[in-house]
Amino acid sequence: MEEIRYTVVVSSCDEYSDLWDPFFKIIMSEWPELKKYQIPIVLNTERKTYQYKGLNIRTLQLYGENDNPAWSTRLKETLERIKTEYIIFLLDDFYMHGDVRTDKIEQCIGWMDSNQNISSFCFKETYASKNIRDNKYEGFERRPLFGKYKFNCQAALWRKDRLMSYLQKDENPWEWETMGNWRSYKHPTHRFYSHIPGEPRVFPYIYEEEGATFWESGVYRGKWVLPSVKSVFEKNNVEVDFSVRGIVLEEDFKTPKRKEDMPGWKQHLWFLRPVYCKAKEFIVKIPFVFKNMHHFF
Repeated sequence: MEEIRYTVVVSSCDEYSDLWDPFFKIIMSEWPELKKYQIPIVLNTERKTYQYKGLNIRTLQLYGENDNPAWSTRLKETLERIKTEYIIFLLDDFYMHGDVRTDKIEQCIGWMDSNQNISSFCFKETYASKNIRDNKYEGFERRPLFGKYKFNCQAALWRKDRLMSYLQKDENPWEWETMGNWRSYKHPTHRFYSHIPGEPRVFPYIYEEEGATFWESGVYRGKWVLPSVKSVFEKNNVEVDFSVRGIVLEEDFKTPKRKEDMPGWKQHLWFLRPVYCKAKEFIVKIPFVFKNMHHFF
């Protein structure tokens, strides 16, 4: 690696500081280039400082004790202080269980150098819309212009300035995923790519195993997802007192309704369920859209 072209941005908050030791211990094990090349890492949090031996980590400490900036505001103000052209965005509660493919990251950067229209390569598959197999970039497929979740917080390589332009102040991650996605419709030439299911992963996170029903992240609603983290913590000799945060129960996860679970008369109307879900999704969003109309401009 002749030149470091990107900064790793780990999205977190002071309240989640107990996740930092497990996260960085595991990522240093699965991504040794971080230490070898001293790849810059910015831990995006409010006030706390943090270091992990062997890694090049910065915390910017942009806020005072009484400041409580929104997620989008804090991320944008962090990105403004990063000098590299590209960033890799990661969440602090997703843990890896295999080697990170640094060579593939470099290849993606080469593709983005050659095509200025590419905004990001998401290293997780996206099922929300039918993607386009344009066969331009091995292992990736293009998100359609009006596809959902072109913006998401999964592991991804982003063109930093482009990501900043998509951020509006006072949005949380879920609002950004929706409102930001709609704002992107104004830029039809911008391209978003995501991982093709079944292809070798760039970031081999813990994902749902065959026959399992647990969550894919390590923390859900502030509690540990034990089936997700148990094996990877054991593999990396990570010791955590799970009683501090508590352990989420499998039945706490929302599971989709099945036709077989419905009363008999409702089973006959099952074919209307997609229409009902779309209508409900639209109606729920109407007040939110009017409230945030200014974010489109």
